[in-house]
Amino acid sequence: MSRFTHKLCPVCRKHFSDADDVVVCPECGTPHHRTCYKELGRCGLEKYHADGFVWDGRLPDEVEEQKEPLHDYQESACAANPDPHHATYPQGLGDISHLSEAEERSDIPEVEMLRDIPNPYFDVYKKIRDLTSDDTRGEDGVSSKELCHFVGKSVMHYSQAFSAFRVGVMKDGRIQPVNIFLNFCSGFLSPIHQFYRRMDIVGIAVLLLSCLTLLPDVLLYYNAEYASLQFSESLISMLGILSILGSFINFGLTIALCVFGDYLYYKFCVKRIKKIRKDYDDGKAEGYYEALTQSGSPSKLRAVIGILAYALATQLVARLPAMLLL
Repeated sequence: MSRFTHKLCPVCRKHFSDADDVVVCPECGTPHHRTCYKELGRCGLEKYHADGFVWDGRLPDEVEEQKEPLHDYQESACAANPDPHHATYPQGLGDISHLSEAEERSDIPEVEMLRDIPNPYFDVYKKIRDLTSDDTRGEDGVSSKELCHFVGKSVMHYSQAFSAFRVGVMKDGRIQPVNIFLNFCSGFLSPIHQFYRRMDIVGIAVLLLSCLTLLPDVLLYYNAEYASLQFSESLISMLGILSILGSFINFGLTIALCVFGDYLYYKFCVKRIKKIRKDYDDGKAEGYYEALTQSGSPSKLRAVIGILAYALATQLVARLPAMLLL
């Protein structure tokens, strides 16, 4: 069987492995998968028999077709990993899975070097792949696979964040639950990031709070620019304090969203997944994962609307006091 390993079946065009059941054409000697030969009912290269073709380790048209062949590990990864949300394994330093058995056992210097150099990304990608393909529901009632389909984009970041929230992290020799995971976009791009991730309620709350903290600065500006306004010293002092307090609130809100924004998003995802699941026979109906992706994937339109809403709200805060006081 070893002489047929990595050779092509003329019917299905797949490589043979040591575990395959192989039969050989009695006329030309070409190996076939037994099932392929039975389905076809004849040799896959019967048209070449009249020319006296004899199999010599490759198919007649294999030279052009195999200029850049897929290695066995790549084919198996594609077959087992059709989901675009699953992480793939990079071929890098320390990866000799693409080599044949003869090459792996050889004393070629390059192969020896690959054996000695570890692949720093392999374990990380394997962990991400395990997270994105696990359909076991946890204590929160959802699975990693459901969460990864729902977030749509940035799966590598959120799969790690959600895993920390659901399982915990190793600290002081034991696993401890956490609700903190750093995400600068969640804080410094708020509330646009929240609208982009379809967290409309959180986005609106952040937008309103940001506008309210601007109001003391706006009133102080109008008091300084328009002589018709006669704010008392106590009111001006209070507005100054509120202005400083508003700056601290905005800064604190930004930091809080950077630190806890992913946890809020995780809770939002869990709630939405459970709601969608009810319409798909508890997740068993066809099209369930497609519905999760469609419902949860980030929305650029919402992000644009959030930008326009923020600009409009700040303009209203800047102009409303003038309309009421002047």
